[in-house]
Amino acid sequence: MILNHRDYRADSHFDAEVVVVGTGAGGAAIGAMLAELGVDVLFVEEGGHHPTSSFNPYLAESMPRLWRDAGTSVILGRSTFLYAEGRCVGGSTVINGAMTYRAPEEVLQSWHAQVRDDSLGPAAMESWFERAEQDISAKLHRDIAVGGDNRIMALGAERAGWHHEKNRRNHIDCVGSNNCILGCVTGAKQSTLVSYMPRALGAGARCLTEVRARRLLIERGRCVGVEGRVVDPRTLKPTGRIRVRAQAVVLACGAVQTPHLLLQHRVARRSGQLGRNFVTHPNVKVLAIYPHEIGGWRGLSQWGQVRQFHEEGIILAENMGPSGAVAAALPFHGRAIWQRMKHYNNMVLSGVLVEDSNTGRIYRGPFDTAVPVYSITQADLRQFLRATRLLCGMHFDMGAERVILPFTRLHELTSADQIALIDESRIKISDLELFTPHLMGSVRLGGDERDSVVNPDHEVWDLPGCYVSDASVFPTAIGVNPQVTIMAMALRAGERLAARVLARRRAA
Repeated sequence: MILNHRDYRADSHFDAEVVVVGTGAGGAAIGAMLAELGVDVLFVEEGGHHPTSSFNPYLAESMPRLWRDAGTSVILGRSTFLYAEGRCVGGSTVINGAMTYRAPEEVLQSWHAQVRDDSLGPAAMESWFERAEQDISAKLHRDIAVGGDNRIMALGAERAGWHHEKNRRNHIDCVGSNNCILGCVTGAKQSTLVSYMPRALGAGARCLTEVRARRLLIERGRCVGVEGRVVDPRTLKPTGRIRVRAQAVVLACGAVQTPHLLLQHRVARRSGQLGRNFVTHPNVKVLAIYPHEIGGWRGLSQWGQVRQFHEEGIILAENMGPSGAVAAALPFHGRAIWQRMKHYNNMVLSGVLVEDSNTGRIYRGPFDTAVPVYSITQADLRQFLRATRLLCGMHFDMGAERVILPFTRLHELTSADQIALIDESRIKISDLELFTPHLMGSVRLGGDERDSVVNPDHEVWDLPGCYVSDASVFPTAIGVNPQVTIMAMALRAGERLAARVLARRRAA
């Protein structure tokens, strides 16, 4: 059962054994596991339910429906820094690029050492990764729907002597519509909208959409539910109130919204870590224009990655998207945008991802807003400049006529001889135009209440009954796309929570 704003009274009340706030990678995975084990699950989702048949490549229509703030969410800091966050049934899995890399073994080993919990080690997590990957068809797929931009990156890497590998992706029979960031128009991408959520609903779960969770219900020091505001998606005006009472509340709102919700309740007072340790895996875009047609809009949005520099914290990849999204990423205005977009068929959009060396913080702002604050370091800046030089060199070596840069003071190069300008221009942190869909770490999981927010069972240390199941619990950044790690962690937490709920039912 899926309800929307038209289905509620002015003041509606619901009961469940577990209420899950959020339907993305963490919420849908844990909710589906709980429901299939016989737990009465109710989802609360801020966005609407938009089926595959409603998806299209029109930016102005799709982004307000699927993205928080229509794609204009900002991280405050020394750079212009936008972040992506899904706001719909399926969450960010609906708008991501379908990458499914596991957290590297060395990351899991460090988590195991920090948390001192054997179930977080590489061997113990193996079965959870396998299960999550099977659930969403995450694997290396046959070379179908490979686009011209994909081949440019692969051939360019080969010519440069760099290690390039194909991405593990979660799709079934992808035809290369390259509409990943606006919702897969064929349903091939196995977002939680078409994987975990149908399973959860089929097992009896309910889903309340267009409800923004506002506060937790706490009685005698225990979390017993959540209260939310119903919002009409057309007018954005509140139309009612929802109250859900449950034995357990699972927050799966992401690394910005989950701490924002918790901050009003003064939890994690011993550690003071709530909202801290926020990491972003920042990236920049580098756009090359070739003298011949590439057709990058046909084919997979992200077929492979250059992993030559991964141990140094750098990943290079192609990342073509719909024309509106590409135009929005250009550092130009008016006629200058039109002059470049005439060559859309000749473009290769590539990206640089740099592993964080800094952390940020989430604050509560006015008018029920979350305020993420984060800045890259000088070391990160040097990484971005180096990686941008590498990409520019590769594109010019492959025959590009010009390369558009992610800097406010140096917009474009027209030959390999000009690559030196990247260093000569004395680019500052404030000159970078950053973006990220990978937000992590602000509700850190740990083995000691003095340095973390949630325990190894994902329960908030000083708020029994409140659990967290999203990337905010990651003890550190993982350096790769996080969705399959979020799901694996959610399944691990779900098994533990189900055992508690069912034991309580039997004892009643």
